[in-house]
Amino acid sequence: MFKINRRGAIWLMLLAVATGIGLLQSGTQASAKITASYPWKYGLKKNYSWKQPKDAAPVYYTKVKKTQKSAYIWNKKFTKKTHNLKNFPYHTWYVQQSFKRNGKVYYKVYGGKVSGYVWHGYLTPAISRDLPSFTSNKAYVKYLKTNPSQKLSRALLKYFPNATVDLTLTRHAAGQYVNSQATPLKGYQAMTLKDYQHVIDLTKLHFKVTTSRTVTDTYVQDALMDPVLTSNAKKAKQVNKILVKNGYTQKKIASLINQGYKLGIYMNDNTGVSAAKSGYPWTINTAFNVQNDYGLCLAK
Repeated sequence: MFKINRRGAIWLMLLAVATGIGLLQSGTQASAKITASYPWKYGLKKNYSWKQPKDAAPVYYTKVKKTQKSAYIWNKKFTKKTHNLKNFPYHTWYVQQSFKRNGKVYYKVYGGKVSGYVWHGYLTPAISRDLPSFTSNKAYVKYLKTNPSQKLSRALLKYFPNATVDLTLTRHAAGQYVNSQATPLKGYQAMTLKDYQHVIDLTKLHFKVTTSRTVTDTYVQDALMDPVLTSNAKKAKQVNKILVKNGYTQKKIASLINQGYKLGIYMNDNTGVSAAKSGYPWTINTAFNVQNDYGLCLAK
């Protein structure tokens, strides 16, 4: 089940004025041009005052070089130092608010069990590469294994040992745009998994949890889009739980891989494709050349 989050909904509105998308060539490369999108401009007021709900907060990382010495997170009244960023060199933060204090711009941040207020210069926005920029499986796999923006991908890959990640399959799972003469009337055509004869779209798997009062139907897509306070490891664990409930145990997945099934994986996870030098949330461009924020499938 595909869902559009708050950022995606804003992006789609802005996409309606796009000038066009380049034609996909031979299923491995694309030359695409779409209008830049700055969804986090919504909520920006005067004097760097900005705010977003938790479930739409942009992702940031600690600037390691800036925080090798003491760099503090403060309480709300700025009377107490609650944490030192030098102890969180590779941490993921979610910025919910910005404001100016004593001539400096500060962020309200969350990251797991840690939260507080920090000078904006200690953090940098999470930036992902646009999928059409990759030209080989080798380059894409290296990106998944090393890029800071792919922490969720790495957490998920632990449940797919020995799987071969396929870039072309990933393009289809992510819904990479393919039409070169798109208009608001013609729409934006995207690659789909219908091109594969044997495919398992893992994002559509789900299971129901029934209590005395409620019935909750949880999809893999929901787990991937879980509230920002959920860690990547917990997201991946929840995804695996749904897979197991649907019969896709580690043994079953290994069997499928032995049968020649490959893995398509794309995790945008509220990152941007570019940002201004300042790194302020409202300067983050999220105009990716794909339809979906998340893609996870097995196919051959």
